[in-house]
Amino acid sequence: MMEIFRILDELELLLKGSRKVPLTGGKSMVETSRFLERVDRIRAILPEELETAKLIMAEKERIVSEACAEADKYLEHSKSHIAQLVDDSEITRSAREAAEEIIARSEEIATQIRRDADEYADGVLSHMEIVLRKGLDTVIQGRDDIREGLSNNDY
Repeated sequence: MMEIFRILDELELLLKGSRKVPLTGGKSMVETSRFLERVDRIRAILPEELETAKLIMAEKERIVSEACAEADKYLEHSKSHIAQLVDDSEITRSAREAAEEIIARSEEIATQIRRDADEYADGVLSHMEIVLRKGLDTVIQGRDDIREGLSNNDY
């Protein structure tokens, strides 16, 4: 491509350096063979330059396509990673809620067990109290009977 610009610069210099024809309104005389030689060089170079430009454009398209595919891949990976983080967060939140429910229920059950144990212990102690009172009453009655027997029988 640079070669074409150099040849165009030569054509420009050729025109600027040419002699003006008087009374023609600024027309110049150019050496035809030199001018045509440069035009032929442009024609020779142009297809090669156009092919190179096509190859460069195709390569650019391939690179852009690959970059877009890579960007899509990274975007999909990022979305997947974010979804996983959200899922992990959701799982953690759900697990924490379940744990809190289990703890609350366990505390309720423990309170109920303590209450039942206290009631059972109170029932056992109450029964023992009754048994012991009866035993004590029997002991008192026995002592009273012995005392009464002693007072009635004066030995």
